[in-house]
Amino acid sequence: MPGIHDFGGFPPSYSNTNRAIEDSFRQLSSGRRINSAADDAAGLAQDTRFDSQLRANNVLTRNLGDQLGLNQISEGYLKGALEGVARARELVLQAGNGTSDANALQPEADSIVETVNDLAAQGLGTDAEADSYLSSLNLSASVEDNLTTLDNLQGRLLERASELGAQSNGLEARINNYDVSSINLSAAKSRLSDTDYAQAVSEKSKQQTLQQVQITLQKEKNEQAGAIIDQLI
Repeated sequence: MPGIHDFGGFPPSYSNTNRAIEDSFRQLSSGRRINSAADDAAGLAQDTRFDSQLRANNVLTRNLGDQLGLNQISEGYLKGALEGVARARELVLQAGNGTSDANALQPEADSIVETVNDLAAQGLGTDAEADSYLSSLNLSASVEDNLTTLDNLQGRLLERASELGAQSNGLEARINNYDVSSINLSAAKSRLSDTDYAQAVSEKSKQQTLQQVQITLQKEKNEQAGAIIDQLI
């Protein structure tokens, strides 16, 4: 049984035409102009480089996105700690106005101190100095001293929040750069290796027409050869 390219009796030109038709069908079915090195060795090498760069961009983007996510989590802890400090300032001022019972307000202050310390530890990180947190907050003590303590902590929290904000902006800018690079690489890869359907369909039609002409010519040639043989016999 003849193989896919065994056209018994047909000249090499017919085989080439059939291969061209097969190539067109392969491009149309796969959506890719380059399916092997035989299609375009240089193009395949460039396509492979595009793929490698796209995959590298994806990994780098994920890594930056992970760090951005961690920064945003830390910023959330800092925001909560700052809200706690703001409430603690209200309690200090309320306890110091001479009309409020500081002892009645102290339980809320103690709870805020615990919450602020937990949030600050998460937001400032493990490398923060021990005095970065609130050791305690005695509402019966000097209002000025309490406010100084809270202001110092607020300053540390705001400084760290500013650092994280700047880092996050930088991370977002780098992510955007990689996204733009990936879009451009994808476009270049598409132009290089994707099938031009209009061209592929046109080429397939042209080769099929050529194939029919070759079949007709070969048939006529065979018939003429047969007639000559009959006359000789």
